[in-house]
Amino acid sequence: MRLLIVDDTALYRKLLTDAASQLTGVEVAGAVASGPLALARLAAEPIDLVLLDVFMPEMNGPEVLERVRRDFPKVAVVMISGATGADASITINALANGALDFIPKPQTTSFSEGMTRLRGQLQHVVNMVKLRRMNTAVAAPRAAMPTLPLPAAGSQSAPAAVLAPRRRVLPPASLDLLLIGVSTGGPRTLQELLPGLPADYRLPVVIVQHMPPLFTSTLAEQLDKVCNLRVAEAVDGERVVPGRILLAPGGRHLEIIRNSDGALVTRLTDDAPVNSCRPAVDVLFNSAAKCALRGVISLILTGMGEDGAGGVATLKSALPTWSIAQDEATSVIYGMPLAVVRRQLEDEVLPLPQIASRLTELARSRL
Repeated sequence: MRLLIVDDTALYRKLLTDAASQLTGVEVAGAVASGPLALARLAAEPIDLVLLDVFMPEMNGPEVLERVRRDFPKVAVVMISGATGADASITINALANGALDFIPKPQTTSFSEGMTRLRGQLQHVVNMVKLRRMNTAVAAPRAAMPTLPLPAAGSQSAPAAVLAPRRRVLPPASLDLLLIGVSTGGPRTLQELLPGLPADYRLPVVIVQHMPPLFTSTLAEQLDKVCNLRVAEAVDGERVVPGRILLAPGGRHLEIIRNSDGALVTRLTDDAPVNSCRPAVDVLFNSAAKCALRGVISLILTGMGEDGAGGVATLKSALPTWSIAQDEATSVIYGMPLAVVRRQLEDEVLPLPQIASRLTELARSRL
């Protein structure tokens, strides 16, 4: 995989080059200081992945991204973002406009710790690009998919049963909650999906989007501007009510529990990552399974990995659950939805443009 680094700071160009050069199967094709130089390299030689700084002179990151998406649509772009409010806002917009993902710039005071973390983040990005290529190149027949649960390396969630709960013939007669899990490609997907829910949508909505601190609050603010429902980053102990969409804060697990009055409320924890994620979809879904709900909708959208599949299995074993998975064609990364399908946990597989209307239909037809 040939990688191009674009950052106007010499120090970050060196750090990114050193970290990427240590990854197997990765060749650093170049490290340039500006957008025009990056576009010239893309026109001159094959590049698979661009690591693109958010703030640069001449052309900033989003401007370069727009040109790359227009002129070199097969090239994957990952943003390199600082941990400031301005960086977070621009990064979320870039993700909504075609960037595959982002990597936060190292903030630790330990050089070795920062480099170890950076190598891990770059390896994750490289794996995503490889998976995306495989999904694009090979459309495996659904009948040929394995039906047993896939092992989740490093997962701290409970092992799934070998036999999946049976698919439902009809949605639950009553519904209390819509639970959503999403990762890579999430900001763009959520900005397309959530505005389709009407202002009178009767189910509370709770979302886990894999994302670090600061960025989830920015994402919630941006979604709130375009949605009919109120969108906010969840805080500890708030009620889960209709008319409101709650987003798990980056770096913390979000659970749903019953308080002493029997009302559904949020609980935030700093427990260890699950499926290498915090927040984790499995943590949210597993907590909801303990709340004696009449019925829920689980929706697993685009994302890398298998987080969420175990949680869907737990929900379906504990209470009436209607499971929806995003289809392969509209997923940026067909990992998380595929894990649900492979375990035979899905009740419906839908393309992104059809999901909001289906969620609305389900909520209106159920008490």
